[in-house]
Parts: sequence; C-alpha cells; structure tokens
Amino acid sequence: MSMIHTHYDNLKVARDAPPEVIRAAYRSLCHKFHPDRHGGSAKATQTFQLINSAYDVLSDPGRRQQHDDWIAREEAQTVTASAGQPPWSGRERRRGRWSASALLAGLGARLRHAGGPAMLWTTAAVIGALLFALYHA
Repeated sequence: MSMIHTHYDNLKVARDAPPEVIRAAYRSLCHKFHPDRHGGSAKATQTFQLINSAYDVLSDPGRRQQHDDWIAREEAQTVTASAGQPPWSGRERRRGRWSASALLAGLGARLRHAGGPAMLWTTAAVIGALLFALYHA
C-alpha cells in the first residue's frame, strides 16, 4: 500500500481498473457528493470537484499513463527515502493510539477526577476500550 494519495484513491478504484469500472465509480460518487444534494455546501463542492478532476485524468488514456508514471516515480522516491523501512499499512497509527499504556494512563487520570457513579461508568468505558484494543490489535 502506498503512502501517496492518487486519483485512483479519489475514485476508490484499483490502479488496474478498466474504464468501465472507473466510469461506474465516477457516476456513483458524483451522485453521492453532488452539491445540489447537500444544499451547495463548500465541502460537497470541493469533493465533487476532486472527483471530477480525478475522472478527467483517468478517463483519458494518455493522461492516465502520465499519472501512472508519476505514481511510479513517487513510489520509487519513497522507497529510497525510507531506507529499508517496511511500507506503511495504516495500522501503525491505530496501534499507537489504542495502546494499553495510553488507555491505562487515561484510566488513571479519569479515576483521580471521578467519584461515585461517574467512577463506575468510567471503569466500564475503560474496560470496553481495553477489550476493543485487544480485539483489534
């Protein structure tokens, strides 16, 4: 999995997706994020423009090849810059956030400031968070 964000990521398709799949993903995302469906919100407009620009590049075979070449160059630079580190899989950040030591530190802080029924709810929440962290580790 690469660390760079591409037009393929914007359309949520694989890099080797045929034009029919790209067109279907584009139509589906346009329908979902069209600004008229969201009252003209700025975020929906920005997302819609991002989807349109991704489709403009990926629907043209020449521009798609240029984009694929750019991805290959960026990934080659990333590999040389990482100096033998394993590729980022997205789970590293999750492990750091839900580590047992971080949860126990939060538990200690909450228990110091909690009392009575709040302590019971805090304890139950922390036990649930620990179970979640253990299950998803």
